[in-house]
Amino acid sequence: MARSRAGLKQWAREHLKGVENTLFPSFTPDMKALDEDGIRRDVRQSIAHGFFSTMCATETGLTLDEAKRFVAVAADEAGGKIFVTTSLLRDSLDENAELLAHAERVGLSGALVGYPPSFHPEDAEEVYAVTRRLADSTGLHLTLYPSPHFPFDTFHPSGFPLDVMERLADLDNVVAVKVGELGLFAEVHRRCKDRVLVGCPVERYVPLLVQGFGMQWMGAGCYEVFQSPEKRYLVEYFELLRQGKSAAAMELYWKLAPMRNIFEQQFNQTVMTGTYHWHAQKFYQWCVGGNGGLTRQPAMKLHSWEAAQIRMGYYAIDIEPRDNEAEFWVGRSNSERAPERAPG
Repeated sequence: MARSRAGLKQWAREHLKGVENTLFPSFTPDMKALDEDGIRRDVRQSIAHGFFSTMCATETGLTLDEAKRFVAVAADEAGGKIFVTTSLLRDSLDENAELLAHAERVGLSGALVGYPPSFHPEDAEEVYAVTRRLADSTGLHLTLYPSPHFPFDTFHPSGFPLDVMERLADLDNVVAVKVGELGLFAEVHRRCKDRVLVGCPVERYVPLLVQGFGMQWMGAGCYEVFQSPEKRYLVEYFELLRQGKSAAAMELYWKLAPMRNIFEQQFNQTVMTGTYHWHAQKFYQWCVGGNGGLTRQPAMKLHSWEAAQIRMGYYAIDIEPRDNEAEFWVGRSNSERAPERAPG
């Protein structure tokens, strides 16, 4: 993918359009190694869903070497059919930098810029310096991530120093900002819309943000919640909104209300705890053809009543989820390699 650093902002406006999902690692049954077949299956599923990009979530129980292998396998399987990005949410700034350099070598398109739990800057200028150094080290496109999980609220009530964000938006390879809160979305749009794309991962807000603010990209998120490869509800209604076909788009939006309510009820209980419910998100993906399987601990537990709610939600939006959850717990690829463990 030939791109000049100076032209990345224009490249982003032309190519970062649609829905970006999240790719989670899969593991062998003993949880000691990556299940590369399972990862490749999920890349193929991301393509089949019609997502324009998939983001490797590397903050999911992986060593740095495993994170590097994870993104390399994903890029190899993608083969240019879908953009592949990665989160930079490792345990140290050095690990973030090392993963970013590796991601560029193996062919990823971009990265979501995060900060490790150990990063507690004394002033906002340190946030700028650290992020600028990372941006200067790569030719990949970068998405800023003003998450409430970072300890930056002492610099600005929004949770991110907005004067720093404005300065970072000037950098050639900073092309987007991922914002999950409506007030902050509006503020970032006001300050930076001429330099970066502003995206929001919250599906409920999509009609407002596409029609009112011209949002052209959303993600990354576990958007298999809202569709299957055969019934691409979210991808379709997002594109209909972008085309100005609001009536048709809103028919699909309202069709998803049962699953939206179930997902938000489950997701909102955990979103501010500092991490996400990886097992539930892997279960959503498995229900519509993904590999499934668990991630390493620490991870939240998927209870039987939660799984039953999720399956009920799919039926409510006319998608038949996969059956026999025994396959999910080990992952489809592992199940297929060990027929004696596969569901009957």
